[in-house]
Amino acid sequence: MKHRLKAFGALTAAVGLLALTACGDDSSSSSSNATSATTAASAAASSPATVTDESVTVGSANFPEAVVLAEIYAGALEAKGIKVDRKLNIGARELYYKAITDGEIDLLPEYTNSLLSYVDKQKGITPKATNVTEQVAALKTDLDPKLTVLTPSTAEDKDVIVCNSETASKYSLKTLSDLAKVSKDIKLAAPAEFETRDPFGIPGLKRIYGIEFKSFTPLKIGTPMYDALKSNDVQCANLFSTDPTISTSGFVALEDDKVAVPNEAVLPLIAKAKASDTVTSALNAVDAKLTTEGLTALLVKIVNDKQAEGDVASQWLKDNGFTK
Repeated sequence: MKHRLKAFGALTAAVGLLALTACGDDSSSSSSNATSATTAASAAASSPATVTDESVTVGSANFPEAVVLAEIYAGALEAKGIKVDRKLNIGARELYYKAITDGEIDLLPEYTNSLLSYVDKQKGITPKATNVTEQVAALKTDLDPKLTVLTPSTAEDKDVIVCNSETASKYSLKTLSDLAKVSKDIKLAAPAEFETRDPFGIPGLKRIYGIEFKSFTPLKIGTPMYDALKSNDVQCANLFSTDPTISTSGFVALEDDKVAVPNEAVLPLIAKAKASDTVTSALNAVDAKLTTEGLTALLVKIVNDKQAEGDVASQWLKDNGFTK
């Protein structure tokens, strides 16, 4: 998911807007990545900022998780003396991937599985990677040759289908297979791109689960979607697994029991020309500190407490030793 726009794909990828269970099934590789990245984090946090002649344009998808992650990346680079321009809230993956391949932006937070699914779909390839290590390896081969990805974090945010409590109780919904049995009675809300996405979109859910919804309403993740669920104007919706509204509103996230969405990890997608040693070490240091629980906590501040993404990112950078 996350994305996910995940397509919408930095809030593997924010998010999640809205995005969005760390990559635990990939524990051996995650552990080694985390160890090396933690060393990088310590070095990056203790190094004094120096002015460089480097510049990076940071972009993001148009949901809060992606924006706060982009702000964290931007702040960590600025702390190293790198000039940063921000072009945030660009839109769905279809828009921001074109922007980064065209050179309009240089860096953004992404999500391993969602990005790989998108890239391979453009090439007519069926992704076979299921864990994060395999996904990263495939991305480095399949991405536009001008782009690469850096070390993944252990923060995970997946696309999920949630239903309001009334619907989940009425139909005893716990899994997507349960939903398939009653889907013709279910109105779904999701971001517009969900209508054409596979595997986690209307075509993919039909192919994998046999789900066919009564109707589809395109809505951005946020208050309009939450209100539609609460009022039962729609019964289910596509949200991100880290969205705190799921628990605070009593929504029920359905288990993806046929694993339409494999592991997902937040990581930077960057233009190779901008991936200098300074930039890479700063971003790897950030990823060493990002966790699923920490990402969810950031979204609580944004979604529930109505704090600005930039302010939340600034506090995270201070709390984790990147800035004073």
